[in-house]
Amino acid sequence: MNLCQEAKLGHARASSSVAGAPALRAAVATRRREGAAGASSSAAARADVLDFGRAQVAFDSKTTLELLRTWLVFKVCSVGWIVKHCDQLYSISLKVLGAGLTHWVMRHAIFNHFCAGETVTELVPRMRRLQEYGVGGILDYAAEAKDEAPPKAEDMAKGEVGAPLSARTFEYKGEAVCDANAEIFLDAIRAVRDATPDGFAAIKLTGLGDPVLLERMSTCLVEMTELFRRLSGEGRGTSRQSYYCIDRSFHLDSQTFSEGWRRLFKVGDEQELRDIFRKLDADNDGIITFAEWAESLDLLGINELCRSCLEEGPLYKAALNDEEAKLYGNLCRRVQKILDLAQELGVRVMIDAEWLDIQPAIDHLVIFLQRIYNRGDRPVVFQTYQTYLKGMHGSVLRDLERSRREGWYFGAKVVRGAYMVSEREKARERGYESPVCDTYEDTEANFHATIDSILSHNSVGAGTSDSSSAPSGPGTLAEGELLVASHSRGSIEFTLQRMQELEKDRSRVHFGQLLGMADHLTFTLGVNGYKAYKYVPYGPIDEVVPYLIRRTQENSTLLGSPGVQEERRMVSREVRRRLLRF
Repeated sequence: MNLCQEAKLGHARASSSVAGAPALRAAVATRRREGAAGASSSAAARADVLDFGRAQVAFDSKTTLELLRTWLVFKVCSVGWIVKHCDQLYSISLKVLGAGLTHWVMRHAIFNHFCAGETVTELVPRMRRLQEYGVGGILDYAAEAKDEAPPKAEDMAKGEVGAPLSARTFEYKGEAVCDANAEIFLDAIRAVRDATPDGFAAIKLTGLGDPVLLERMSTCLVEMTELFRRLSGEGRGTSRQSYYCIDRSFHLDSQTFSEGWRRLFKVGDEQELRDIFRKLDADNDGIITFAEWAESLDLLGINELCRSCLEEGPLYKAALNDEEAKLYGNLCRRVQKILDLAQELGVRVMIDAEWLDIQPAIDHLVIFLQRIYNRGDRPVVFQTYQTYLKGMHGSVLRDLERSRREGWYFGAKVVRGAYMVSEREKARERGYESPVCDTYEDTEANFHATIDSILSHNSVGAGTSDSSSAPSGPGTLAEGELLVASHSRGSIEFTLQRMQELEKDRSRVHFGQLLGMADHLTFTLGVNGYKAYKYVPYGPIDEVVPYLIRRTQENSTLLGSPGVQEERRMVSREVRRRLLRF
């Protein structure tokens, strides 16, 4: 019997009466003590059969009025034309009713449902309430520039609605604005310490520098990966592939490297070529693997190499000039300042994934940061992997092996992704194969394979590889740490089942859902002693409105999904149960 079947059986056997709030909070405390006491034993790692259909557990933290608001929000958000035109409706309301009345209505109808407050002070009571039920927070300062218009919604397949970019973005407005954004992120780090000490902060690198620089550096990385294929001779005659799908199994010997290098770059004498080869051949075995090639790449060093290209192709054109290189250095310094504070305060930071044109540079920078900050007791920096992209599972496997080989903790957030509409459209316009998985089932398989590989990384049930030749450090034997960001009950149950089979330490696996959604998943996990979190946006209401509109449009499919319909029915049952008591 699989976990899903067991959960249904458990639901059928469940008693119709459920303990009230005090009993639930006592159960949370008991589960926490059991988990802490037995974290090192296989008994503590054994997964429970959880019943996600118990409405009283899911909604015990909400008042009846909050439940009625939840039902209304779900109902309204399931109406396609409202979601599609919500930006226009908001603009009309501002003109007709004025900002004061419009934002008063939005605060009580939408803002308080999906956001935790406008300031850190307002966050604290909301987060403490969540903590009573075993739920932590992932804090995200969600304000956007006031003059940034929300994206215009467009029709999608099967009657769905989606925003073209489907996620919050930052518009570059100069270095002073980037410095101000860095201060906001620093405040978010402090807010995690004060409001949800076991939580996370989420940051976007596009808020800390010009995305054009990240796009140019991403082009460098993509072209350097293609260059490795060309130098090896294996990539000739093959069509261009999506970055994460490029075959990286090739290797270079000295002669092949020298011949290829001379064709592409300005070179001095043979000694210079031998010096370059020795620098890339980290283990001095006479062969350069892609792992050695990638680990030798410093983005600013790549920039110097780009300038030495014999042909003015994409690699040459991507090179930064001195002023741009300085601006990129500023971005790196801002990120490190944020992470220095996070490390000092014991706060974990998730670096959000963004669109594919800039993601390779983000990946590369995050690996650099993980090498620095993930060598303590636990990882500080978490990479985000978007599994709607083809080849992402292979990228995860390479990073897992890199962390083991280099001796640092692996930390990851795994999501399905938020840029599917725009990535498909860009690929069509550019004449490339779409980087997005062809079907939902393909994305699901990629998502689960990625979760499974991270759970298996150095875990007890999977055995450990021989690390006698590996460098010392926490990553050589430590388990990978993972946050599964999903509203899919099936994916949560898959993860729980694999945790049981691999005897996984519960403290290494986290589950995250948006505030105001999937409470039946989050609170059931939290009450049963699992690491459950709500993704908690906050910020001034007039600046958060664009974020709420984006989230509503990007989650339009989710809001009309069977899972949300099931949750709405659970809300209805719980409201009726409470009202019938009187």
